[in-house]
Amino acid sequence: MNTRSTSFILGLILALTVSATLHAQSGASAPSRSSATAADPAPSGQAPDDATKKVTELVHAGKYSEAQQLTAGLLIAYPNDQRLVRAKALIEKLLSPAGPENTPQANNQPTAPVMNANAAPLGGMDKVDYNSLIDLARQAQQTTDLAEQTTLLKQFMDQSELFVKKHPDQMLLWQLRAASAISLNEPMEGYSAGQKLIASGAADSNDPGIQRLLAQLNNKGWLDKYRAEQAARQAKEWILGNWSMHYSWADERGGGTDSGDGSEDFTQTGTSIEGYYTDSDGMRSKTPNARATILDSGEIRWRSHFSSYEISDNNRTMKIVFTAPNGNKGEQTTTWLLHKR
Repeated sequence: MNTRSTSFILGLILALTVSATLHAQSGASAPSRSSATAADPAPSGQAPDDATKKVTELVHAGKYSEAQQLTAGLLIAYPNDQRLVRAKALIEKLLSPAGPENTPQANNQPTAPVMNANAAPLGGMDKVDYNSLIDLARQAQQTTDLAEQTTLLKQFMDQSELFVKKHPDQMLLWQLRAASAISLNEPMEGYSAGQKLIASGAADSNDPGIQRLLAQLNNKGWLDKYRAEQAARQAKEWILGNWSMHYSWADERGGGTDSGDGSEDFTQTGTSIEGYYTDSDGMRSKTPNARATILDSGEIRWRSHFSSYEISDNNRTMKIVFTAPNGNKGEQTTTWLLHKR
């Protein structure tokens, strides 16, 4: 999935949590419209949290026309509340015939289940951890730097894994994990999140964000365990094959520098990867100049003087840095810039 599509899904999910008191943590029934609008104003010209929470609940229930009407009324009283401005723009997209899913207005459809209606309220450090996870996902959605987004999404996936095991009823986190899995190309994580969402009734939801999420998981084959496992195996093999290479190296103490072009052919034996270099004259090395191991997560762990590596462009571009002692010249740093052919 491309970055723009990922950002839409994350943005859709996160924009619905316009209230400081997240819907996922609410065990009580929603306040009525009259009581919400009559609540004391929040600081800095912001609408009361109960009012924005009501907008969230209407959108989650698929009642977009009612949510639009309530948001318009709130904007009259609180025109500078950016939460309401973003919610208004989102609702207009959902109601538009040209919207992401061409979704009919909700008054022609049955009310969708509220995804977190039965979730136990969170308190103490669990609440702090939950809000931290939401903040991580929000940061990933807002950044325009692909490498930073990938780092944040991986951090979110790592930190949310134990949390959702402890609190499996937090469906918003499962939605975010599904969207993140698509972006990171993690089929089994996508399968796991998809199964949790379906078990919660997401397949019957009228929420276009949830339906879009399930549709993309289904199109990838990740709602089927066998196909997800096949995709996971293929995802781990992205590095195999021939890469064009530009290399450069330099000694720490200025003893020498060099650069050149060639290619690197990565082959696999079991869980091990070996790289063989071919220079610009077509001479292929007889022994591997790089070795690595594929972890269960699909991550590549390099051996022998590995310093760092970066991947981008949907695993088509890779930068690897090796640092090794070079006698009295200090350390020699070698940098490979590779592009998948």
